[in-house]
Amino acid sequence: MKLIILNMKTFLLYSLLLIALGITSCTSTKGKNDLPEAIPISACDSLKIDQTFHLITWSIKDNRICFATSGINDHFLSLYEYPGSKKLFECGKIGQGPDEFITLNAGQATDGNILLYDIMGRKALIYAIKEDSLEITDRLPLYNDAEGLCKPFTFITQIDPTSFLMKIDDATVSSWEIADLEGKEITCTFTNAFRKPGTSYTPFDFIQCINDTTLAVAYNYADRIEFYSIKDRQLHPLITMGNQSDQSELKDYDDLKSYYLVVVSHSDYFYCLKSSDGTEDGNLIEVYDKTGKATAHYILNKAVSSIRFDNEGHLVGYVPDIDQTILYRFRLNFKI
Repeated sequence: MKLIILNMKTFLLYSLLLIALGITSCTSTKGKNDLPEAIPISACDSLKIDQTFHLITWSIKDNRICFATSGINDHFLSLYEYPGSKKLFECGKIGQGPDEFITLNAGQATDGNILLYDIMGRKALIYAIKEDSLEITDRLPLYNDAEGLCKPFTFITQIDPTSFLMKIDDATVSSWEIADLEGKEITCTFTNAFRKPGTSYTPFDFIQCINDTTLAVAYNYADRIEFYSIKDRQLHPLITMGNQSDQSELKDYDDLKSYYLVVVSHSDYFYCLKSSDGTEDGNLIEVYDKTGKATAHYILNKAVSSIRFDNEGHLVGYVPDIDQTILYRFRLNFKI
């Protein structure tokens, strides 16, 4: 009888161990954010455009720069020389026509293109940046929820020509879906585990950026960054760095302290713009490779509100001014 009891205990211990291993295999590794010592970087030059933008997204491709602006006015897309300040082209129309927008939202396309989508119009358009124009290259339908309403997509990131990562923030939960918009097929649904159940998504809002087969998720209002792999159109957690603290208990969300502001990919790395004082401008650049390893850390001598890279390898910082837009260019050390 004693032998049977011991065997039962051994069986239970092994079972619990296997369950624990199974749970661990489905969650991300908790990593330590060991950033290298910060390197100060000064702007090598700046560009000025005599125009202000209520910016929702922008892109630099070859010798052209495109800005997409929010609002209810036509001509929300504008194309300029780069470097330079000459406007070459503008387009975009508010309305209910095939290529018009009722509501205007921005996502992220591949190849330096511009992705805009319309929840009420249930469509997404991808614009290619040309020498003297913007050309619609893809017209994609958005899909509905069980009640027949368009799902509340808060960001759309293109993974490849046919797959898109759909960020969804509703009243109780935040999640992702990987979808083939042309084929109207959803291959993955993945819930964001950091957001507390039933809380507003605002304190848990996050930025998503894809580099090859890695997804980086950086939080606007928490000192936290996560990495996921995308394999066979499925999301798999890789590593999480930062802390569990959030600002969901704040009585006034106007008092939210900002952390990560923008994440962009360049070559094989993610470049994260981070605020040093909790404002919506930042001068800290954290660099991570596609495994989530921190590889470099920079302090810019100018605070900027957004970043992109140009074809010459400059990190370009966007700064809105009273009656103009300033672009600061920084030369970083890419031999990381």
